[in-house]
Amino acid sequence: MGINEEWDVLKSMLSQVLDSLTEVRSPLLPKVTLATNLSSGLSLNSVVTQSFSNNVPSPRFSNQSPGTLDDELRSADELGIRPVKVGESGFDDIINEGTVKWAVTKNLELLVIPKFLDVSNEIYHTVITRGQPVLAAGEAEIVGSDGSYILLTISNHSGHFRPTSESLELGITAFRQQGVDTNNADIEYVE
Repeated sequence: MGINEEWDVLKSMLSQVLDSLTEVRSPLLPKVTLATNLSSGLSLNSVVTQSFSNNVPSPRFSNQSPGTLDDELRSADELGIRPVKVGESGFDDIINEGTVKWAVTKNLELLVIPKFLDVSNEIYHTVITRGQPVLAAGEAEIVGSDGSYILLTISNHSGHFRPTSESLELGITAFRQQGVDTNNADIEYVE
């Protein structure tokens, strides 16, 4: 298969995934199975980046709890919580302290924050984007340090954004594109 044919296949796959991402939940939406869609080793994130470099797709999941946003952001700011990218300063500390919350932003950035500051202070997904909509979001457990990372578990669990299970594929690919080993991750779909 030539490069043009491969590109057409990749664009088709991307179109199908993006078409399945909707803000309205429908029991008629088919579940996407990662074994089928990711086993070919295709790079969804690079396709997204190339396909939409001049026309970024619209965010699909908005904050479902906008009334609490100001308090959530004020609390996070007071605690010094800021989202980080894979490998940035502070990333190793965050992942090695426990579960993280992650999001793929409308600018196709993968960002993470700790799930908890301590046992009584949960940090909300909205802190990652300051309340702006996301393409995908969830929780994950990652281990590693100094640029060598392994994704242990990942889900699309986010009470504020309520992303579909189909969006989880974009998150997994984003982690893989940032050098995180996703090969043996336990995947949890939250409906």
